[in-house]
Amino acid sequence: MGSAAMIWNPDLIHYLCIAKSTTILAHHINSNSKDIETLASKCLEQSPPNHSFFSHTVNNRTYTFLIEPPFILFAIFDQNLLKSDALSFLNRIRSSLNETLNQNDNFTPFSLQPQFDSVFNETLNLYDLSSNSSNGKPSPPTTLPLLGKQGEGLKKKKRLVDDGKEAAMVDLTSDDVVLCPNNPVFNA
Repeated sequence: MGSAAMIWNPDLIHYLCIAKSTTILAHHINSNSKDIETLASKCLEQSPPNHSFFSHTVNNRTYTFLIEPPFILFAIFDQNLLKSDALSFLNRIRSSLNETLNQNDNFTPFSLQPQFDSVFNETLNLYDLSSNSSNGKPSPPTTLPLLGKQGEGLKKKKRLVDDGKEAAMVDLTSDDVVLCPNNPVFNA
């Protein structure tokens, strides 16, 4: 699971379900909206034909379909979640559920809820709340240098630039090009 993109903030997932046609087999709700289940049902009824992936953003929400007939993974994400992360997340859910889907032929409403909850929680990769945060919310991932201490090993680099007339030393460590002041060409 470590190689897939992680959604480190579960609040970015408002709704997620797996359906066979318009029958919702399992879902996850993380929204205060009372109408989100009704909205999801209407979206499933209007799922785009002849697509394997479809995404549309309206009113700060991205509505995403991952379709592998006869199953549809449908999600409502916050618009701040990158589309590539959303698709990667849905693909992980789908691939984890494929084994369950192939073994099950009794698809009744919410018949996959226990398996879905397990796969969803595993795929979400929540961080350990007890050690990373004091306010009860997951904290974003931190970055650490791969070798040594941060800033260690960085040295100023200079390159000799020869344009055919005179040579000058150029400082390559900053965004601004700085010409060395001890060069007699620039002190005239």
